[in-house]
Parts: sequence; C-alpha cells; structure tokens
Amino acid sequence: MAAGYKVRPLRAGDLKKGFIETLQNLAETENLTDRAATKTLNEMRRDPSHVVFVAVADDGQVVGATTLLVERKFIHEGGSVGHIEDVAVRRGHEGKGIGSALVNAAVARARREGCYKCILDCKEELVPFYTRLGFRRHEVEMRLDLTA
Repeated sequence: MAAGYKVRPLRAGDLKKGFIETLQNLAETENLTDRAATKTLNEMRRDPSHVVFVAVADDGQVVGATTLLVERKFIHEGGSVGHIEDVAVRRGHEGKGIGSALVNAAVARARREGCYKCILDCKEELVPFYTRLGFRRHEVEMRLDLTA
C-alpha cells in the first residue's frame, strides 16, 4: 500500500473521521445519523465473523473501507467462506493502492479464519481490478430487492 496509510479494523472514532463519507462512493449515506452508525458498529462488534476494515491516512482520516463476513458452511466439512463486501475508496484517493490493500487485508483475515474461499460481487467495470488481485469470474450473481 502507498506510504501514509494503514489498514486496520474500524474503531468508533473513525465514524466521524471520514468513514461515512467514504461509503458515499457506494451508496447514499446522508441520512445515516451518528447515533445509527454507532448502533450499527456496536451490533457488528458482537459478531466476530463480521469485520470492517478501514484505510486510515496519517492525519487520522478514513480514506477506504471494506467488510469481511465469515460464513460457516455445512459443505466442505463445515468449512467457512469469506464474503468481501462494500469495498470503497474515498473520492480523491483512488489509484493509490488503498482498495488493493483493503481487499488483501480481508483475504488475509479470511485465511487466518480458515476460509476455503473468498467471494465478492462487483460492477462489471471493476472486474479487471479484482482479477489483478487474484479473483476470477465464477457463476452468476442474482438479486432480489426486499425493500421498495
């Protein structure tokens, strides 16, 4: 990763240091209150299979984020699968190796957790990026939106 950034698990103080703004590259977050964000983080912390990683600049500002969910399976002798979700790099910080560092941190954690594979979904235009990180196309994603 480029000098000046480090990747680590999300801390409560990061919520007000650019974390929410970083997520705006994925979805609207303007209606997410500080209270709701803190409640969500506290709920996630109770589940050790749910880890949010952030890339933090030297000035303490969050400039990237991703989530790893570890799912226990019945197949593969009760093995686990890592699901990488919500990879986001804050606007103005793209192209500095932050996204790669975040994904690599999630994959490393999945390896330590004994996962036999990691999967992620992405937009078509991001396939070359994830291919460079060792991912490959596999099967088809399907989606059913449950809220209007």
